[in-house]
Amino acid sequence: MNKALAHKAVKDLEIFEATHRGILDLAGVSVPCAVLSNKKRVISQTGLFDAFDRPRKGEKRQEGLPSIIGANNLLAFVTDELREKSVALPYVHTNGRLAYGYDAELVPLVAELYLIASESDPSPLIDSQFKIVQRAQILVRSLAKVGIAALIDEATGYQYDREKDDLQKLLKAYVAEDYLKWQARFPRKYYQEVFRLYGLPYNPHSLKRPQYIGHFTNTFVYKQLPKGVLDDLKNKNPKNQDGIRKRKHHQHLTAEIGLPHLDRHLTKLITVMELSDSKEDFSRNFQRVFEKTEQYQLFPEDHMDKK
Repeated sequence: MNKALAHKAVKDLEIFEATHRGILDLAGVSVPCAVLSNKKRVISQTGLFDAFDRPRKGEKRQEGLPSIIGANNLLAFVTDELREKSVALPYVHTNGRLAYGYDAELVPLVAELYLIASESDPSPLIDSQFKIVQRAQILVRSLAKVGIAALIDEATGYQYDREKDDLQKLLKAYVAEDYLKWQARFPRKYYQEVFRLYGLPYNPHSLKRPQYIGHFTNTFVYKQLPKGVLDDLKNKNPKNQDGIRKRKHHQHLTAEIGLPHLDRHLTKLITVMELSDSKEDFSRNFQRVFEKTEQYQLFPEDHMDKK
């Protein structure tokens, strides 16, 4: 923050003293934090970027927003609450110096923004932004679990008996657990094989998918579920005026029947893909294994007018 903005913040915002300070271990990243005399919890400005494993440097495209959410393609997902929490708060550090930090609630709000943006169909995110999505998922899930544990500790009085760093240890355990659990519903191997059949290079660090891979998924996955399921999913998960779906289709499948059916189908489908040497080979193998007689338009872009 430059001096002019700093003076304006000091002038416009009441300044409170930090009564407690410490280091928060947030998914393997050390984030300086403090509690102010008004009970506001804050984290350091750099800590916000560290929490999402992103450098703080970068063009600040929108005044009043940290660059991590200031890109033009993210503005549609920025809420009034997020704007409010994005204001850098001046406070008096325990060393007596003036410091600036963000409301700690900005961390889950930023994570939520990226998750909502990633679940839009098609997603407006670019490759570099998709790298934040997995970390956002882990942070949201882990912080929510620790939050309910802290509430129970407070309600039962256990907060006075637990060790000082028990919640930190709990957070680490949840983060580790979610790193193991975090798997896209469509496993990486699925996309790796689709890209191979298309003759495209596969980047395991990118969640960005060409649009025609969505057609492939509709044809060889969702249309293979019981009759009417895909139409029902489209009704429950319609496109908005920009042609974007707010969520992925599989998020509307039931945990008891729909998702297990999808998982079984994907396992079988990936095996067929692995055994296929080409697009044409996959077409024959698919029809043989799934006993389909329909002629599928396998790779839509083959028939597109390429200019």
